[in-house]
Amino acid sequence: MTRFFVPGILTVTISGLAFTLIAIVIARSPYTHGNLRPEGYDRTEIAYVGEEQPFEGPGLADPQLATTGDSAQDGKALFFRYGCAACHGLKGQGGAVGTALDIDDISRSEFGRDVRKGPKGMPSFMEETLSDEDLEKLYAFLESAAQEASEEAAAEITESERILRNGKDGVQRR
Repeated sequence: MTRFFVPGILTVTISGLAFTLIAIVIARSPYTHGNLRPEGYDRTEIAYVGEEQPFEGPGLADPQLATTGDSAQDGKALFFRYGCAACHGLKGQGGAVGTALDIDDISRSEFGRDVRKGPKGMPSFMEETLSDEDLEKLYAFLESAAQEASEEAAAEITESERILRNGKDGVQRR
């Protein structure tokens, strides 16, 4: 009798626990991990010790309008802000979705037209979203990225040529 009783009790206990866990997972509220913060809430308040001091320092009314004065750097910020890097890669080299932005094969006017029109599933960016000045900055960033890529390729070729000329003795151990 004990031979069948203990395995039976274990089977019922394990089945009951499994059923309870499944019921808890299925029956829980969809708001358990919901974002229940009030609108406009950004962070918790800072606890001040002593007298509250006013902040005095440089600041910007709108960080989205911040510029560096360098068109290529501003274009890089725009490239990431508008999500271009998600499809076209970090430097416009192309990715799984977007094509490579070969800036040597496209003029500024063609680039502007393509950005405004949005070819092959690309979203279009009208003048209300992206100004002509911003387009110039994007183009400047892509030009600088293409120039950096060609310089890196030239340096890589130079390194390869050095190894070919000097053989295995030309390879430096690190």
